[in-house]
Amino acid sequence: MAHTDKYKILRAGISWSAFERFAVQGMQFVVFVFMARALSPTDYGLVGMLAFFIVISQLIAEGGLSQAIIRKLDRDEAELSTSFYVNIASGAILYLLLFAIAPLVAGFYGEPRLTGLLRVMALCIPIQSSLVVHRAVLTSRLDFKTQAKSTFVGTLTSGFAGIYMAYNGYGAWSIVCLQLTNQVFTAITLWLVTQWRPKLLFSAYAFRRLYGFGSKLLMSKVVDCLYNSFYVLAIGKVFSAYALGCYTNARQLGSMASENLTRIVNRAAFPMFCGYQDDTRKLCGMVSEYIRLSMFFIAPLMLGIAALAVPLTTALIGHQWLYTARLLRILCLYFLFFPLNSINFMILEIYGKGGLYLKLQVANVAVGLSLLAVTIPFGLSAVCVGLLGGTALNFTINAHLSGRHIGLDLLRQCRLILPTLIIAALMATAAFSVQLVAVGEWIQVGLGIAICLLTYGGLSMIFQTRVCVSVFNLLKSRQSLRDARS
Repeated sequence: MAHTDKYKILRAGISWSAFERFAVQGMQFVVFVFMARALSPTDYGLVGMLAFFIVISQLIAEGGLSQAIIRKLDRDEAELSTSFYVNIASGAILYLLLFAIAPLVAGFYGEPRLTGLLRVMALCIPIQSSLVVHRAVLTSRLDFKTQAKSTFVGTLTSGFAGIYMAYNGYGAWSIVCLQLTNQVFTAITLWLVTQWRPKLLFSAYAFRRLYGFGSKLLMSKVVDCLYNSFYVLAIGKVFSAYALGCYTNARQLGSMASENLTRIVNRAAFPMFCGYQDDTRKLCGMVSEYIRLSMFFIAPLMLGIAALAVPLTTALIGHQWLYTARLLRILCLYFLFFPLNSINFMILEIYGKGGLYLKLQVANVAVGLSLLAVTIPFGLSAVCVGLLGGTALNFTINAHLSGRHIGLDLLRQCRLILPTLIIAALMATAAFSVQLVAVGEWIQVGLGIAICLLTYGGLSMIFQTRVCVSVFNLLKSRQSLRDARS
């Protein structure tokens, strides 16, 4: 297949992924708004205390096999079936372990309610582990439409269940029900709409080949997850469930834009980029385009949300979340670096540099934990500032060591994003100034969004014509995936 055809498929895959992801995320955001109005920060804090154990267990159950399957261009049925059985066994064992230690977790926090919450919420782990291979196969084919069907059903069903329980006084249990119901119906639907089925095959040799690469990614992701989850663990232990609830929702509001947009692009980009492992020049050009397009969307979103954090948060979910708005301003700047760090780690995955990937993750964690130790005595806002400083430093290190593999060093990456950051900063300044003259939260939000669109769109058309053309081409390319497959 010609380079231009592959690039069309990449753009179309990103377009499909974005279209489908935004539909689901929009629904999840509506559910979040309704539930946050009915629940308290303490309810979210209780569930947040369990995130450390759930997320780590989910990563270990996956075992890094998903990325290994996607990256391996000559994968066979023995490797897929072997990975499936390993994931299933890992998920079941980890659930039993969490079930057993649930009282210890509750004792650590001094919250007896956590025993039952953890034992029910941990059911998500074996359910999700049964879907790892299905998702990897579909992602390798850039088939995001099939994945969206299952995600949509899970989101819709769990949304009704969660809202019903939240408005009927179930508190933290409504959040657990939301997550578990989502996993159950997503799994049922994905099995129904996906053609792949595991066969009665198990190969120790196939497992060693996949795990040789996947284990390094697993260790790297576990280190990164331990780092992020340790913040939740420390905040819940040092401060309170209320403070943790405000922090977790601030992260959720910030990550809805940055992390989701980044993952939308990554889902389509990674399998495509892997096909250019031996063509550094073309890969460099595609990664450069990735960085420009990602920051074109994410920079105005993050800086715009930061500028309108207070009226936006209080208007959507109520004044009981005002502290969340203050933290959100800082965390939006933190999430601004997420796509940049993500693409630099993706470069290492493409070239199979699992060892360097792990070393960078360890260095990033060391920086973050040092800053946490310094900032936590000064309060939760200081902790968020430390997060921001840590991720900025980590980007500097990651870009220097990863970008050199394709000739895209730190300085070149900064040149790619600087024009977008300047325009987005001017836009955010204009939006923030609205709050000084306008009265009423919804009026401030409405005027602020209008000013953001006009300012950013106008300045981008004038000073970033090339990127705007790429964006317009991307928006028109959804049909090209169907054409390429026909």
